[in-house]
Amino acid sequence: MQKKETAWAVAGNTILACYPRAIRSHFATHHIEPGEIIDIRNQTRENILAQLQVTDVNKENLHTLLEEIRAFPSEPGTDAWYPVIDKERCAECEKCHDFCLFGVYTIREGQVKVAQPQNCKNNCPACARICPTKAIIFPKYERSPINRGMTEEEQALTLDTQAVYTDALHMRLQHRRASISLLKKDKS
Repeated sequence: MQKKETAWAVAGNTILACYPRAIRSHFATHHIEPGEIIDIRNQTRENILAQLQVTDVNKENLHTLLEEIRAFPSEPGTDAWYPVIDKERCAECEKCHDFCLFGVYTIREGQVKVAQPQNCKNNCPACARICPTKAIIFPKYERSPINRGMTEEEQALTLDTQAVYTDALHMRLQHRRASISLLKKDKS
């Protein structure tokens, strides 16, 4: 109960984020509508401070603010490579679930969920590339739309799964044929 109350309190505040789309999706997973989210990655410091209604920023105030930020709890060394599903875009096609070899996704009540984010392999955004609606976000990936951006820096990969399956089957048959010898073995 405490955790949910905390989430609601956070959602009611202004949230500063490098990846607003990912933050919205995190909250949506828990059916929480976040308050204002300010994109700090694509704005100037002056614009951000104006949105926060901070007008008097001198060196002493800035130093105090930085001290408060550094005091936030952090866990150095923990890995944060994981997918987030943008439910506003997700068509529930289940391709990510079927594609992922590591059991990251599950399907509950007809919806795809990120059930085991710790199973995701570092720097593997393959499921995001096959997503037809570009609903899968990897916040730490360097290019859009996989990293939460709306621009098309990276072209989505379309796979002809039938062709991939057929090619794999042909390759297996060739290997099998190559390992079978039609010559009689010498019984000496």
